[in-house]
Amino acid sequence: MKVGRWKVLGLAGALALGYVVSGEAAQIKVDDKTWANFGLNMKIWYKNKDKTKSTDDWRKNEFSVGNAKIYFTGQVAPLFQFYGEFDQEKAKDQKDVVGEAGINLAFAKEFQVLAGKIRKSFTRANISSGYALLIPTGYFFNPQGASGKVTDIFTYDGNADVGLMVHGDLGGGVFTYRAGLFNVDERVKQYKDFEFNARVEFQPLMLGFKPESAATITAKVADTYLGKKDVFTIGLGFMSKKKNIEGVDKTVDGWTVDALFEKKFGNVVPNLQVGYVGIKDTHKVGSTYEDSKAWYVQGQLLYDQVVGLGKPALAVRFDSTENDKKVKGKDAKLDRIGVAFNYYIKGQAARISLGFDNAKYKDGSKAELEENGKRRSITDWYLYLQSQF
Repeated sequence: MKVGRWKVLGLAGALALGYVVSGEAAQIKVDDKTWANFGLNMKIWYKNKDKTKSTDDWRKNEFSVGNAKIYFTGQVAPLFQFYGEFDQEKAKDQKDVVGEAGINLAFAKEFQVLAGKIRKSFTRANISSGYALLIPTGYFFNPQGASGKVTDIFTYDGNADVGLMVHGDLGGGVFTYRAGLFNVDERVKQYKDFEFNARVEFQPLMLGFKPESAATITAKVADTYLGKKDVFTIGLGFMSKKKNIEGVDKTVDGWTVDALFEKKFGNVVPNLQVGYVGIKDTHKVGSTYEDSKAWYVQGQLLYDQVVGLGKPALAVRFDSTENDKKVKGKDAKLDRIGVAFNYYIKGQAARISLGFDNAKYKDGSKAELEENGKRRSITDWYLYLQSQF
């Protein structure tokens, strides 16, 4: 494909070459085998933030653009696919605007190869779209940051990293798999080896459920499909890497199990999810290495009829993170309750959410915060606007 032809497509596509809307994206189409979707996603917030210090006598009021993302997905040929996400959030330090970018070799539904800066194939949280979450603040809200000494191990070391992953659907989607190797730059001997991630899922399609396919360009999933299809997915994941812990390269292994159930009953769409992750040797206490674990349960009840401008839903999540003996011999522990009233004007493409998060620190985290004059229970309120095109 000549560069000049692509320029013509980009500039004149809306007028002369059939600019079309596909879902929430626009599409440039050269022919049936060569095309690209592109669009802009945004998250706009108003947050009323709770006091973090015991001596504070005021709450913060803050408007922000949580994320503005230009994205592309497409294919040059049926075998050679691509996607990219370029984030305002990633550009804060002006060093890296690439949120994700990958090339996918789609040999077959059963076997595909995705390489680039891509989602790690471990927990469901790792591979979930940030624009399809039940609770928009995401998993494991931690308002005190490092102050409470709690390490967020459920999305351990972030969701996306540079590497290569094989993925696909087996048995028509009854089983899916993702397995990848990723860079390791947090050990003493940087880039000596790889982080390994693997995830398999079982979906009882014989009971009438529809598949969540792993054989897609991005291999991502969603917290909810808003009644468009009934899904039931049980996932298992494993990860292993070397990590620098106080100057020593230590093998850190983890495993996870999770499940998603969503089914439409008339005009009501209930959604229920659970997840657990355990990771060994995440931190050192004295001369011994200690473990961490986290779990969550969340759900949503959607009324699948338009009320006013959109469809209303109520979402609730409880999650908990615990790092063994991390603070003065006591566990660093954080429990969170999140509630969101979601109003879907046009699915996830036009959404308003009003909600709150309550974070409560316990055991060693509680003692650490109180000793430093900080509060161990914090409740933040928010108004959230989401747009996808």
